[in-house]
Amino acid sequence: MDLDTKLWLQERIDGRLAAGVAIGWFVLLQVALALEPVTHKPEPSYGIALELVMWLLLATTIAGLVMQRRWGLVSSLGAAGFLTALSVACPVSGHHPFGAWWFGQMACVLALDAISVVAILWSGALPESLARFSGRAPAEHSSDVDLVDADHTM
Repeated sequence: MDLDTKLWLQERIDGRLAAGVAIGWFVLLQVALALEPVTHKPEPSYGIALELVMWLLLATTIAGLVMQRRWGLVSSLGAAGFLTALSVACPVSGHHPFGAWWFGQMACVLALDAISVVAILWSGALPESLARFSGRAPAEHSSDVDLVDADHTM
């Protein structure tokens, strides 16, 4: 990891943005888990590994959001990605039967993916090493990156 990205990850984010991501996780995760039907089949070993990584990333997300650091948003995207993989793996592995519940759960986890991506974009300019992957201009220096205004513009 280059120094530019490291500094970018350590920058502070707006507390309202951190609170919004945390509330999104709290509500959507509860809804997604409540939609899952009861099963009597064992969870496959790769499902256990995916779930363990997701919970570890979620704990990292909570720490980052409480500290109001941008790495909490990046961790949120990682946790949402693993939660998406878990939601796909459940009916595919036969652990849960496929049904209408799955569409609701996928809506929740994809919303968490979207919330994480939008929060990262709203948190400020991307570092030069990551700017080539988006249409946004890179930050000149880490000190030039300000918090996003209420209307989400720089």
